[in-house]
Amino acid sequence: MVDAIVSTAIEKLSDFLTQEINIRIGVKDGVHWLKDELVYLQSSARYAESRQHEELIRIWINNVNEVAQEAVIILERFSDHQKKHSAPRQGVLDCLRSSICICTKEVELYDIGKEIESVKGRVNEIKNRRAEYGIGNILDTANVQQRKRALLRATAVENKVDVVGFEDDVRILLAELTEDPALKYVSIHGMGGLGKTTLAGKLYHSSELSHLKSRAWVCVSEDYKTEDVLRKIIKSFMKQKLDGELAYLDKMDEADLLQHLLNLLQERDGFLAVIDDIWDIKVWKKIKSAFPDKRDGSGVIITTRYKKVAERVDDRCVVHKLRFLNEEESWQLLCKTAKQTPNLDKLGREMVSRCRGLPLAIVALGGLLFHKKSYQDWSKVKNDLWRQLKGESAEIDEILSLSYNELSPQMRDCFLYLARFPEDYTFGVEKLKLLWIAEEFITDKGDGLVMEDVAEEYVNELINRNMILIATFKFDGQVAKCQVHDVVRDLAIQKASADKFLGVFDSSKKHPNPIRGHRRQAIYNGTGDYLELPGSCSDDLKVCSLSVMNESEELTIEEVKLIYTRFENLIVLDLAGVEHSERIPENIGDLEHLQEPLHLGS
Repeated sequence: MVDAIVSTAIEKLSDFLTQEINIRIGVKDGVHWLKDELVYLQSSARYAESRQHEELIRIWINNVNEVAQEAVIILERFSDHQKKHSAPRQGVLDCLRSSICICTKEVELYDIGKEIESVKGRVNEIKNRRAEYGIGNILDTANVQQRKRALLRATAVENKVDVVGFEDDVRILLAELTEDPALKYVSIHGMGGLGKTTLAGKLYHSSELSHLKSRAWVCVSEDYKTEDVLRKIIKSFMKQKLDGELAYLDKMDEADLLQHLLNLLQERDGFLAVIDDIWDIKVWKKIKSAFPDKRDGSGVIITTRYKKVAERVDDRCVVHKLRFLNEEESWQLLCKTAKQTPNLDKLGREMVSRCRGLPLAIVALGGLLFHKKSYQDWSKVKNDLWRQLKGESAEIDEILSLSYNELSPQMRDCFLYLARFPEDYTFGVEKLKLLWIAEEFITDKGDGLVMEDVAEEYVNELINRNMILIATFKFDGQVAKCQVHDVVRDLAIQKASADKFLGVFDSSKKHPNPIRGHRRQAIYNGTGDYLELPGSCSDDLKVCSLSVMNESEELTIEEVKLIYTRFENLIVLDLAGVEHSERIPENIGDLEHLQEPLHLGS
């Protein structure tokens, strides 16, 4: 997240230096210095992001974000003033006015110089804290992340809970795997927490495939090396051997390992391999040739979060998309994991419905309720469900964060922006693309694609990664509307708020989230209460995006005027979610940055 914010700031500082030729040397030097220092901080912040669970590190990253945003605001303010004083003038009075404007501009240059010096001071403080917090000594965290993922996958495989709702999936896929002697490929895809690994495990341990004696189960890391993947597969097939006996594998290159695995499987009577959690089709393409088709009923099962990966395994591959559990299946799963208490059934069903059929969340809920027996205890869990679930099962955050961490900086922005939509909200794809473009998340990739096409690519990629769910299609088969699963949306809200990327205000909550200081703000409920929140003028000037999403609310013309007056730097104002006056206040013209097509959230 910090990468995208700082990258935007660096780009705008560079543009300022290119376009603003006639500025004082001292000011130009200050902007140059800020740009160079932000590049330096950006590289440190990339490493620090992997340690955001540590409070001091998270504070440090937020400080980097804030100072980058401050630098941009200063430059935007100066550019706005310059535009006002750059109109052509003629005559004596105009010359006099021009002289006054020159003096005014000099004052503004002096002000911007002072503000830049203030930001430079903050940058130096942040740099000093970098060493103090040990950020300069962060080692490559790839191995740590890899171990985390391996642990999570092992937990899923060894989990003794008999997940319900997979009976039909198991029956269908077993029929495919045993249909004829040819080598079979099955790919299972779906969002994190749906139970892909669990389903693969049911197939792997089924009696119908017990005749396939030679077996391997490996998890592929994000930062894979083909040689390492091949070694893991060979060692899994040869698990009866001691590690010392397989030391020779370390001396083999990719070609040797491919041939070794091929020879190994050629000699055996039937094999079954599970390649779990593939993130990139390239790794499969490189190892696929090592699995021979001997027409002995052998099979390869692949799990992935990505639809594109699942579809490109093989022309003959059976592609299986895992569904969410229905209401009754969800309840059955909760009953298997929590002690069923008859007088608490109604409360339990209300809670399980909030899990929206995601097995991972339901199992975590069951574990949370297992030792709670009273109505009061269950009510407390219900009233703060997601925070309680995450406190009980860090696995939910870990699994969903894996998908988030894989996104590019620009796509992280696009994903976090989904936090602006309320629970169960269905949003139009076309509007979402326009909002992304207006927020400047979409940039020209230089390959001839217009920004709308790039935005379309991002939507499709988030769908492909199962981070956005398709709600409806257009008549031509294109995606019309989408939704976000509650658990995924909660992750977006959590990360967007922690990074001060986007804040959510909902007056119906007992303790509404703190929202001041966030550049983008979304109001789910209680616009009047929101406008009465105490805050400084500088906080209001930082807000560049505001959306009001409560369809049952009607804004008064005074409230609309107040929004236009207070938030002068708005780029996006989306009032589509409320009933409001058709009459637009005259002072809308004061919002110079506002993207006109979006101000009513059409």
